[in-house]
Amino acid sequence: MSMIRYGTLLPALALGLASAAAQTSQRGEVTQIRGNTEINANAENMTAVANGENNVAKNRVGVIQGGKHADTKINVNVKNVTTVVGGRNKKACTNIGSVVSEECK
Repeated sequence: MSMIRYGTLLPALALGLASAAAQTSQRGEVTQIRGNTEINANAENMTAVANGENNVAKNRVGVIQGGKHADTKINVNVKNVTTVVGGRNKKACTNIGSVVSEECK
């Protein structure tokens, strides 16, 4: 392989591995909220990318997933959020300031 091919292959491989690691760390988490909960979230310049096959790109800011049994207040300030997918069997999920019932799969 030439140096040019190494230069394009390594960043693409690193991006794919980072994407897979982020998905693995989020699995199996259960959230239950009981009581007066307030969430303040600020985010700027977020990007999620799904590349390859059967991957999910997720951007979540100020999101509660799971049970909620009392008052909940969510304040979110977000700028420049991008969710990108490409290829076969991909899904993109962007949740901002919400209560969701299930994981984006």
